[in-house]
Amino acid sequence: MKKPHRIVNIIAWGMLAAAFIHLCFKWNSMPEITGVHFDSNGEIDVYASKKYIAYPYIVGTAFLLLIQLGDMAARKVRLGLKIAPKGESIFRDEIRGLLDLNKLFVSGLAVYWSEFVIYQHSLWELPVMAGMLILFAAFLTVCVSVPVIKHIYPLTA
Repeated sequence: MKKPHRIVNIIAWGMLAAAFIHLCFKWNSMPEITGVHFDSNGEIDVYASKKYIAYPYIVGTAFLLLIQLGDMAARKVRLGLKIAPKGESIFRDEIRGLLDLNKLFVSGLAVYWSEFVIYQHSLWELPVMAGMLILFAAFLTVCVSVPVIKHIYPLTA
């Protein structure tokens, strides 16, 4: 089950890198003082140096690294669920799948945010809320699966 996780990593990091390269190409054509923050209605409310546009990339990189640490832990840490090895393997894959969704959301959000700042458009919140709803549903699914997996794959002595 390594290949899907590797593909998600390539997509997540690739999106962030491609958006940063796009920013580099647009950098000289952007005004020195530009809108860098959005209010609750998605309208630009803070104007500052264009250097602050790097913020989504810094935050995106930090979160991707933290999620990657979580992925490493999900592969190695003992879960303590008292289930058979097959059930533990399934649960680890579920956790890693949830982390993969988070990687895609974080990189997608950073790209989305930076593109709206680059082009000085109002932020449309629906895609962000949809992504958060998908993540929440995936989290609930993983939580609900614990008793199901324990029932299907009990630890036998």
